[in-house]
Amino acid sequence: MLDVDQGDAILIQNGGSTVLVDGGPKPATLGRYLDQLALNGTTIDAVVLTHQHADHYQGLRELFATRRNITVRYFWENQDPSPNVTLARLRDSIAARVRRGSLIYRDTDDPCANGAPLCTVTLKGGAKLHIMRPDPDGQKPNNRSAAIKLVGPDSASFTMWMAGDAEQDEIRWFSSAGYDRSPGMRVDVLKADHHGSCNGVSDAYLDAIRPSIALVSVGSANDYGHVHLQAKTIYRRHRVSWYRTDENGTITIRARGTLNSSYTISVERGEHNADGQSDRRASAAACEEQ
Repeated sequence: MLDVDQGDAILIQNGGSTVLVDGGPKPATLGRYLDQLALNGTTIDAVVLTHQHADHYQGLRELFATRRNITVRYFWENQDPSPNVTLARLRDSIAARVRRGSLIYRDTDDPCANGAPLCTVTLKGGAKLHIMRPDPDGQKPNNRSAAIKLVGPDSASFTMWMAGDAEQDEIRWFSSAGYDRSPGMRVDVLKADHHGSCNGVSDAYLDAIRPSIALVSVGSANDYGHVHLQAKTIYRRHRVSWYRTDENGTITIRARGTLNSSYTISVERGEHNADGQSDRRASAAACEEQ
């Protein structure tokens, strides 16, 4: 989980495959990581934009900068109409690659282009990425977030659930859509929905996912009160520890992917379960925001 301030960007590497889930709010910030991680001139096998908010898509524009010479094989997003000029520019870059035949563009509403609600991508090292259709009736971008489950080469080795900024309506919908059965929602690690907002977590959600750890991508001086005090209370109630980018920097998980092997979490600074300078209690209405 890259430290991109108030936004999301998650880099996954397995057996030579590279996947990027969201790109953060600033092309320059993602660009620094592309430099540091030696990704210029390489192939990114899959990019998933979970939903249409700038703090998730703006950084992805840097992938298409000519000077970086990065090949993107697949790009998923929900392709809903949008008035955002910056999103239109990203889509123009995608469309140009599609016309050249170098990129396959998929709609998360039909992630495998075969009508099925679930598409499974197998990475070169054997890990699997399950990309799930978002709520078709979601009333705003957050509740149109695609859910993604990462499963290690052996399903007992490591699992992680990521669902963008999904809020209460959509996190209830995940179970009704059958995702609790296929691909299954129980995982080791949860990417906290909506930057640690109380409208992105509930007792029922954690009962379904049963993570040991939550990772929160959040800005150090955000205006939203993230991480909300109510969210931390729910995590504590379920004995879920958390790490957060504002206090811990970039968070790295390493899993060997063999049966019964453990995974490790390393951070640039700080400890788990930290409080942040912006954390505050949200109103009851905000925690059930529609």
